[in-house]
Amino acid sequence: MRKPPATHAKTLRGFSIFKETVVFHESDLERRASKVIQVRKDVEAIYSQFPVLLYRDAEGVWREHICDFCVVFENGETVAVAVKHARKSDFMADLLKRIKAEGFLRKNRNGSTTRGAVHDIRLMTEREATYGAYENAERIMRARRMCDDADYDCALALAQKFSGRFRFGELLRGCDDRAVRRTSIFLLIDDGVLVPETQGRIDDLTLLMVRR
Repeated sequence: MRKPPATHAKTLRGFSIFKETVVFHESDLERRASKVIQVRKDVEAIYSQFPVLLYRDAEGVWREHICDFCVVFENGETVAVAVKHARKSDFMADLLKRIKAEGFLRKNRNGSTTRGAVHDIRLMTEREATYGAYENAERIMRARRMCDDADYDCALALAQKFSGRFRFGELLRGCDDRAVRRTSIFLLIDDGVLVPETQGRIDDLTLLMVRR
């Protein structure tokens, strides 16, 4: 894992902690992508600036690509993630194709190489790591730390009375503590009990449905 440089123009350097592992990011897009990945329940671990994969360019010259993230899923699958803006999609599609063609050849610290370092490599852009997805992930992860079982059950019972679509704000009516109830609603969304109609930022006007 490579730690981002201490200073660099036009960056948003920082880190988050995921399951006791420090996950670095070097830009706002990487920060959003990291959080969107972290909120998934099937992610076992995330490593930043890893692995270093080798490929040959159009002239046949060997090059290195440092992946932004390496994601390990609970089923054992390991996926490298390249985070770039969508305007670079064509360039990245060619680069990822070249990396795959070499069988995910990894450069090790001692200079040796390992083939099959990951199972796959994928591109993540601002189309997936939107500001709305980032904010939703932040709120869901915070809700996981602040669960109130009694209110969760109350919110669940209330939600199950609705048929069809209804607004997020409908579940706030008459509750004793709106902050606690919001936490419960986000946990219901996290558990797949409530399904937002759109993928945008979730607020009081967001339309929800109960998954039957």
